[in-house]
Amino acid sequence: MNCKNHAIAFFALASITLSLLTSCFKDEPLNAECDIEQAYIHPGDNLGKWFESPSDTLVSVQSDQTEIEFSMKGAADLTQQAPLFRLTPGATISPENGSVQNFSNGPVTYTVTSEDRKWTRTYHVSIKKGQTQLPKELDFDFENAYLDRGYYNWRETIDGETSDLWATGNPGYKISNSSAKAENYPTAMVEDGYEGKAVKLTTRRTSQLADMVKKPIAAGNLFIGQFDATDALRDAMKATKFGKPFSFQSKPIRLEGWYKYQAGEKFTDKNMNVIAGRHDFGTIYAVLYDNHDQAGNAILLYGDNVQTSPQVVALALVGETTDDGGKKAIGDTPEWHHFSVSFDYATYGKTIDLDKLHNGGYSLAIVCSSSTCGADFMGCVGSTLWVDSFKIICE
Repeated sequence: MNCKNHAIAFFALASITLSLLTSCFKDEPLNAECDIEQAYIHPGDNLGKWFESPSDTLVSVQSDQTEIEFSMKGAADLTQQAPLFRLTPGATISPENGSVQNFSNGPVTYTVTSEDRKWTRTYHVSIKKGQTQLPKELDFDFENAYLDRGYYNWRETIDGETSDLWATGNPGYKISNSSAKAENYPTAMVEDGYEGKAVKLTTRRTSQLADMVKKPIAAGNLFIGQFDATDALRDAMKATKFGKPFSFQSKPIRLEGWYKYQAGEKFTDKNMNVIAGRHDFGTIYAVLYDNHDQAGNAILLYGDNVQTSPQVVALALVGETTDDGGKKAIGDTPEWHHFSVSFDYATYGKTIDLDKLHNGGYSLAIVCSSSTCGADFMGCVGSTLWVDSFKIICE
């Protein structure tokens, strides 16, 4: 069977209501939701002065997101900004929607109250100046793991700024396995990495409910980007939003790091039927892509096009072997193994625009998965990929 690209597989159960998500939803006569859905800064005549692109004026807020960040140019006055918010129906916000606030001293706290006045949710809205500037060598050590909502998350500090750069499918797994311990989620922290802590990605069995919608497994995964459990209820592929804009001093040329891998024993399809002769493999890759189309519209890549979109500029694919379909992949590797792979620009035939490169016009995604066919909900339960000490090297 032809597998989709090695995107992350996430499941969504149609029978599970949005009350299982982080949105404040309750079945009441008056709306009990208390969420910010979008945040917007109206620049007026200052669009070109304040923002790199019109798309930067708008931030779409994910269902489990409480930190909202705008990126503005250095000329913007952070002491006099008035964000506007689209709220869930009937909800109110304090400070007042569209009121002028001072963002020069850090995030401003907003509280959203539901229409029925029984629920509130707190958001922190901040404005940073410029895109994150990457050094010529950028290290990811995975040491900054923390627990939130019952599962592990990872932060990174780049150019003095700390952010939740990495995302996982753990929020999706929580939908049908809410009682799982943190160490039993598909993506977890382990203490015995190559150097210090590492990330352990394991293909897990989901639940009998998930079997009904033919999503019986969840591959362990880790990627730069965002995962939105709300989108997973509608379209599992659109739940994974890959990449983050960076300002590069020069173009990325290599992806390096460490991994080890152990495949599970029985390869199964969407019905949990064993497919004789099939084997599981892991994957690690990095994608550089143009984050605006020719019309200037902002572009994100998703689970169904992260390696195939015409926006892709370069790909660095890790693997010492090939999978059953002949594509480079990671096979059984019982000891920590160092990899160093070049970004392939030639295949995509794109010319690097230096102005875009230096000003956040390209997004970078690094993606890891314990099962290469996880996007098709196929693989071996128990397949495990350990990753540690990644590095992006620029020219």
